[in-house]
Amino acid sequence: MTILKKSKFLAACGSLMFLAGCSGGFETDMFSSEPEIVIACPKVSVLPYADQITIFREGPGRDLVDVEYEGVIAPVSGECVYEDDYAWVEVDLILRVGAIKGPAAISNEQSFDFFVAVADSDNRVLNKKVFDSPVVVPEGRRRGAVQEELSQRFPIMSGQRGSNYRIIVGFQLSQEQMAYNQAKR
Repeated sequence: MTILKKSKFLAACGSLMFLAGCSGGFETDMFSSEPEIVIACPKVSVLPYADQITIFREGPGRDLVDVEYEGVIAPVSGECVYEDDYAWVEVDLILRVGAIKGPAAISNEQSFDFFVAVADSDNRVLNKKVFDSPVVVPEGRRRGAVQEELSQRFPIMSGQRGSNYRIIVGFQLSQEQMAYNQAKR
């Protein structure tokens, strides 16, 4: 390689390194004086003590041998989109519902009721929906899981932002199940 070709090659590499240091895609206007507006999504959390459920067989027994299924719920991921000049937000969630088959189980499938609620900054529940999630445990195994994909769309009150709201998920528990979870911890 001649010195002239080497210098052109080095100049080209230097230009590429300079461009590689710039971030953004084709939509980025790096010469714009207007700052990019980043609006946060509502926070997603699991209601304390509602992240697990234990389902016992019928009858008074509440020992390990009486457990049909145990379940766990957790948010996996999510994103949000604002609509109508930030007057509405739609939150797309992916939740994982897992099941562990207990000694008293008589089936390879168990349905778990769970809820998704929207709360404002004062923790007032604005809406709540209950969903049913059947989980199949494959033959010869003790564990199974499903992913639930769902959306929540709600209005943003005047003077508020999406980050002022919370999405709360958890199992729809009976009073007995809630007391059992609280006693376990």
